[in-house]
Amino acid sequence: METVKDHYDSFLGSVYSWILGDFDNAREKNAAFFASLDLTPAENAIAVDLGCGPGCQSLPVAELGYEVLAIDFCQDLLDELGEHAGDLPVRRVCDDIANFRSHMSDPADLIVCMGDTLVHLPDNETVELLIGDICESLNPGGLFVYAIRDYVGDEPEGADRFVPIRANDEQIFTCFLDYQEDVVHVHDLLYRRINDEWRMSVSDYLKLRLDTRQINQQLTALGLEIVATSSMDGMIVVIAKKLV
Repeated sequence: METVKDHYDSFLGSVYSWILGDFDNAREKNAAFFASLDLTPAENAIAVDLGCGPGCQSLPVAELGYEVLAIDFCQDLLDELGEHAGDLPVRRVCDDIANFRSHMSDPADLIVCMGDTLVHLPDNETVELLIGDICESLNPGGLFVYAIRDYVGDEPEGADRFVPIRANDEQIFTCFLDYQEDVVHVHDLLYRRINDEWRMSVSDYLKLRLDTRQINQQLTALGLEIVATSSMDGMIVVIAKKLV
């Protein structure tokens, strides 16, 4: 089994944006979401995008006036972000999101961790450490926004464990989910048509079965207030505000 980073570097990174379906559409959805928060960044306000991918969150945040630190461990996706960013104030860093504080010189007014990124961490202890670092890195009044899928609710069975993602005449992408006690074993299957023959490649990795209730309890214990919970594109979205 590959690590999550190896999975992205050797398999998923090159087709990630295609799987999204339409980068501009994803960017516009996120722009509408962040606009709904009525954010009014001061001059030189800092935002951090943990697991930024090709920039679906980083770019709308930068357009609002933040200077964005965009971190991801997949260089291919960071290169795509650079192509999209133009002159926007987005600083790209290739590193594990657990190391984000080493790339900051000042506290942030906004930290986002969306796209199911938290569940890619290796264990619950790493998640707790990251949440602690996020809380310490926010200015008073700053916001933390995260999004994850619900992996603690009903477990799919039988054919429901096969999830079709996207397909066209040249590629088909689907995944198979094997639910275990604390993790989901994800098998990604990519079919490519090459010289009129379909060829399959497979890569697998683990996702944590994180519970938003436990994450929110930790955030509250560390001085943040949960101000909103909603859903977007099948994910649970939580907004927390640092009180002092």
